Amino acid sequence: TDEFTHIYRLVLNPDNTYKVYVDGNLKESGSLEEDWDILPPKQIKDPKANKPSDWVDEKEIPDPTDVKPEGWDDIAKEISDPDATKPSDWDDDLDGEWEAPVIPNPEYKGEWKAKTIPNPEYKGEWVHPLIDNPDYKPNPSLYSYPSFKYIGID
Repeated sequence: TDEFTHIYRLVLNPDNTYKVYVDGNLKESGSLEEDWDILPPKQIKDPKANKPSDWVDEKEIPDPTDVKPEGWDDIAKEISDPDATKPSDWDDDLDGEWEAPVIPNPEYKGEWKAKTIPNPEYKGEWVHPLIDNPDYKPNPSLYSYPSFKYIGID
């Protein structure tokens, strides 16, 4: 991300670990199998498992005892600007009937929504069970390539 030249080095080890160096400084290291999507995953979601139909995963619900305050819907979102005055050069015949510009109503509190309460039937987030992936086969030589006899210099 800068305009300087950098030296990048990738080290692959026989234990399937790697290290990434930039200008001789270690920037990243880890396991080829765990950090990269080279092999299929060790576990997959169980295709036979489904979330139960009676599972409740909403943490909160609208409070059934909460009532909309009387007159809530009678408050306008915008009102005419009380400080606006008709321009002195306004001509009703030429310009039409003058209307004051509208401004947000400071008394408007938005659309009413009931308060929420903790859901007594909440069971938590449903976690899909995992099974061993039949397509997964460990590869102890991910680090190895048929030929290491070439080098690239840019």
